[in-house]
Amino acid sequence: MRLVHKRLIILGYLLLILTLLSCINPFNPSIRNDNPNNDIIYAFDSPDNVLRNLMLAYNRKSIDLYKDCLDVDFRFHVVSQHAPEIGFDWWGYEQEIEYHTNLFSKGSTDGSHLPPSNILLNLEIPPSNLWYVDNQVGHENWIIISCYFYLQLNYLSGNNITANGYARFHLKPLNGRWYIAIWMDESFI
Repeated sequence: MRLVHKRLIILGYLLLILTLLSCINPFNPSIRNDNPNNDIIYAFDSPDNVLRNLMLAYNRKSIDLYKDCLDVDFRFHVVSQHAPEIGFDWWGYEQEIEYHTNLFSKGSTDGSHLPPSNILLNLEIPPSNLWYVDNQVGHENWIIISCYFYLQLNYLSGNNITANGYARFHLKPLNGRWYIAIWMDESFI
């Protein structure tokens, strides 16, 4: 009887140790957050993580995170036949940053519209087997991802704006990370 009692005590200790160790899982580390603003972002080490950060940039109205997603030679393309009032069908990095600075924090350049109080961007990022290799000369190793998107801008006045459709992102690797090089809006505005 005494041997059985010792085995039960040892078994109890082992179960206690296993329970305590199960709280420390080296295969599921906690998320590190070194950002002083407590913003958790994804590493820019894959095309889908860049798109996740793009959503975070919109949803947090973070121009700095938005800039981190874009290549310095970034181009935004809109199908001009769907938006003839724009007057042109693409613009570059500087114009894009100005537009998004206004969208996120300043409002319209003429002062007639405030920035939205809340922005929601949702991208349906397809699995990697549905991504395409960009086969244009000079775009070696680039990936093309077509995503369905839903965008909602909420205003205190209640005059909310929504847009949805498809966006085609051309992402390029550079120095061990990924950037959006081209964003083609294929939605109906």
